Amino acid sequence: MATAAVFFAHKLTRMSTRIITDGSTDRVIDAPRVVLPANERLFEERASRFEALAARHVMGDFLRLMGAIARGQQAALGARAAGALAQSALDASRQYGMPPLAAQSHARGAVWRADLRDILAAAAATHDAAARTAGLEELTLEAIADRVLLGATLDDDAAHVPFVGAALQVYFTRMAAQLNAADVGSCDVATVCPVCASRPVASVIRIGGVQANLRYLICSLCTTEWNMVRVKCSACESDKGVGYLALEAAENQTDGADRGAARGAATSAEICDECHSYLKVFAQDKDPQLDAVADDLASLALDVLVDEQGYSRSGPNLLFHPGSG
Repeated sequence: MATAAVFFAHKLTRMSTRIITDGSTDRVIDAPRVVLPANERLFEERASRFEALAARHVMGDFLRLMGAIARGQQAALGARAAGALAQSALDASRQYGMPPLAAQSHARGAVWRADLRDILAAAAATHDAAARTAGLEELTLEAIADRVLLGATLDDDAAHVPFVGAALQVYFTRMAAQLNAADVGSCDVATVCPVCASRPVASVIRIGGVQANLRYLICSLCTTEWNMVRVKCSACESDKGVGYLALEAAENQTDGADRGAARGAATSAEICDECHSYLKVFAQDKDPQLDAVADDLASLALDVLVDEQGYSRSGPNLLFHPGSG
């Protein structure tokens, strides 16, 4: 991952690993395997989280821009109705476990570009960066959107990725919200979203009710959540060589690693020595207000240092182009 600088004086702490199961069989049955996006205030809450994080962050301007984008996403989400789902896709999902909104093959409607216009308008009110995307032709936008969904964005796309990625999130979240559990109940590929076949942005250890202490992967595109057992690689499904790395803030650093502090970290990177990948894990009991997308971007320093350890990130954040250098 190429970034202009490491923003904090941090070092990595390797966390000891204790095998954690998801509890009794009955409890797992009671907990939903897939949680479809149903929160009508999703992007408004994300915007508030970005703004709260920005207030005390060295990347405050960047996070405030992300907050403005999220405000635009909320406006776009409520401005339009979801398009009809193809019956053939629903049938294939129910019968064969195929994701009904597979992002790379779904024929997305032009409405996503209307969502983009709302997002650009919201961002342009306070940030000049939106103007660079506002003038792009439709064919160029569609090409960038294709690359975002493929995970193949170019360095030249970097300025446009947050806006295009945000519009695609609105479009696919709106579409996913009209599904029901029966539509995706047969999808059992644990490493990709059962709705749109996208990779997760991160995972969250939930609190409260039947989901307490369970890990849910969060789709980077349509916001669907799906349960995956803990201490298991979310990329290759190996339970061997899985470990955790966390940041030690400069003011807490000593000559040795503070493993006690690391075990209590709200944010860590789950690394896999089998496939050499990683994905962040956020502990909701440490911070109930966390948002996987917002907190992921606020912890880019962790990505930089884990990348330096030889691990490659397995899932994208669609509001950020990491660079190719």
